[in-house]
Amino acid sequence: MQVLYSHYIGGSDLSSLKQEGMLLGRIQKTKQLYFVYLQYLIEICHYALVDATKRSNKYILKDEDKDINTDLAKNSIILQLIANEAYPGIQKTHGTMGFIDKKLVKTMFKQLRDSAKYVKYCEIDNKTQADHIEILRYITKKILGASEALDEFLSEHFMNLEDDHFICLHSIQKILKDNADQSAEDFVKAILLLEDDSEDVEFSKDLLSNCLDKDEELDEIIKPKLKNWDLDRIALMDIVLIKQAIAEFLYFPYVPLKVSMNEYIDISKEYSTEKSKDFINGILDKVMKDLSDKGKIKKLGRGLINN
Repeated sequence: MQVLYSHYIGGSDLSSLKQEGMLLGRIQKTKQLYFVYLQYLIEICHYALVDATKRSNKYILKDEDKDINTDLAKNSIILQLIANEAYPGIQKTHGTMGFIDKKLVKTMFKQLRDSAKYVKYCEIDNKTQADHIEILRYITKKILGASEALDEFLSEHFMNLEDDHFICLHSIQKILKDNADQSAEDFVKAILLLEDDSEDVEFSKDLLSNCLDKDEELDEIIKPKLKNWDLDRIALMDIVLIKQAIAEFLYFPYVPLKVSMNEYIDISKEYSTEKSKDFINGILDKVMKDLSDKGKIKKLGRGLINN
């Protein structure tokens, strides 16, 4: 989506090979940012010990310094992550520690410590894995996701932070939620993205090349469905998303129609205008019916599910 948007907005005449190279570079940078956020999550949890040590060493202890809870640093999920044999390699590959600002970690931990959610977490005597996951999801969304200072710091290193910020943090939250009942090994494998992602990369490359190579064909499919609207009057992001969805309809037989529809409508809620989801839904619904009636949509295997 980002590469296509840049291509259309800049009228890029880069070759397909260079566009593909740009895509692969963006994928790697997004993955790096994902692990930087994950490292910040770990650092915030670890800071519970640092904070406890500093407060207990005060010359004059206040009441709140006398009963300090360090359970966050012993969060079972965090311990499993850092104990995984693959994690040091991930840190080195993505250089995650080079992006850690200790002052930011301290500030974000203090924000967490003052929250009602953290107080409630500390009060639980026998914490379950669900409790550990819930506090990590809260930190991801409300502390990391809401930190303007962290955004400002990372924006100096990640030019697409505005887009990738949501993608990475949402991914961490989703993995935490969806794998809550998995074994420790499978859970860590999921959050450290240890599965081979070559299939996803190939899909991204194929989607990009199809959108670029079949651009005029996609335009001709869309135009009749616009009624009194001209293509150049519609939000560019909407056009990009519609073209990607239609490309999946036509050229990706194993992707179910409803999956494509729902995915791009959801993306539009985050990246386009307030009315975009209804507009995109309407256009795609018309295109899908028209192409199906003409026998141009041919789905196979998984693509037949929920068509």
